[in-house]
Amino acid sequence: MLSALLAQARGLCGDAQVQAGDGIEARYLQPARYGAGQAAGMVRPATVTEVSALMTLAAEHGARVIAQGAHTGLVRAGTPTDASRDLLLSTERLKQVFELDLLDRTVRLSAGFRLSELNERLAEHGLWFPVDLSADPSIGGMLAHNTGGTRMLRYGDVRANTLGLEVVLAEPAGQVLRCGQGLQKDNSALALGHLFIGSSGSLGVITEATLKLSPLPRQRAVALVAPSGLGPVFPLYQTVMQRWGVLVSAFEGISRAALEAGLHGQDPSRWFSGTLPDYALLIELSSELPAEQLDLNGLLQGWLESEFESGRVADAVLDADEAIWGLRHRISEGLRAQGKVIGLDLSLPRRAFMVFREEGSAWLALHHPQMRLADFGHLGDGGMHFNMVWPTEAGPLAPAQELALREGLYRLVAAHGGSISAEHGVGPQLQQAYAAHWRQVSPATLEWAKRVQVLFDPHGRLGSTHWGG
Repeated sequence: MLSALLAQARGLCGDAQVQAGDGIEARYLQPARYGAGQAAGMVRPATVTEVSALMTLAAEHGARVIAQGAHTGLVRAGTPTDASRDLLLSTERLKQVFELDLLDRTVRLSAGFRLSELNERLAEHGLWFPVDLSADPSIGGMLAHNTGGTRMLRYGDVRANTLGLEVVLAEPAGQVLRCGQGLQKDNSALALGHLFIGSSGSLGVITEATLKLSPLPRQRAVALVAPSGLGPVFPLYQTVMQRWGVLVSAFEGISRAALEAGLHGQDPSRWFSGTLPDYALLIELSSELPAEQLDLNGLLQGWLESEFESGRVADAVLDADEAIWGLRHRISEGLRAQGKVIGLDLSLPRRAFMVFREEGSAWLALHHPQMRLADFGHLGDGGMHFNMVWPTEAGPLAPAQELALREGLYRLVAAHGGSISAEHGVGPQLQQAYAAHWRQVSPATLEWAKRVQVLFDPHGRLGSTHWGG
């Protein structure tokens, strides 16, 4: 136990901001998808000065610091595991800085702000941070995992929208590092901030960021499209991108099983006359121009009519923008109601997307016939949520079974030159089955990944993610 450290933390942050052992609130220990963690203590600092002092205390007492934002992640990187050594550092009170620059369209803010809080403040100025997710993460958590979201096709991931970072280091313990000056163009120094984005909290604790903002769209047009088969899917994607380019803000693929999960408890008759297609495409156009200057609904409807005639589109749902996105965002909840969800967050070259989907489905049917596949995701940027459900009636899924499942599918991903972590980040849940992934990475890359981690954290005081195997 870290009783002496926690006593000093109370003096630093206040009694109400420190919890110990069994007294830690469940929400800090229970991740979004997997079993609960455990820690010696939890502390909620309010300033970068307090974070710095806590990192120094952790070094003195031999504690491992697990940084945690809103705890919405799916890889357990923010979930502590060691009841004797882990100090959970919650960033939820880091909200002292919020500086909006309307001329530069940037915001400098503390890492504890949630995405919803940021966009609520920006809306009155006609701006938003366009990394759109079904969850409501903290800004620090989004940076730590380099999230992409449903509109990455147009706006890019978090890294593409970050202009500066403030990070507290483990070595030297408590040192505050500022990376970047919040400028759109700046080659005056090494871009060290990019090392921390996507590092899953393994290199330092992100306490502040400067983000690039975008104008809020004045109009959107959304369609849920049933292609005539899988063959036309990518030809339709190419046509959409060639026609409208940056107007395309989303191009999603959704299997029938995923559609059914998103519709759980609702009347399916309004969707495709009650007969769901084997695969559907969610297509969204958006623009900062008003409809009187550019009629997106008219463009989308006219194109769909031509595709009906060509035979590449069998059916479509229009004029139901909120309902369509609501269905998309309910998929994960619907799957959880069916049993234990095993979610693989994959990225694949477009040429291999449908090939892997077919091979992965066949492999699953052969080796784990009880498992139900319900894939969906960001088809336009190569992302696939290869989500599976182990049904409740099948009994418990043994850890060894899940590990074998992941390893088998990860081998297929590697064979097609894909990634096993598109945007969820890397944590203990992935590392158990990482062997298949590491085989596709060059030994030199692995060695340098290890060197970087050792440079920033030579004593293993940060996080639970270990780069390079």
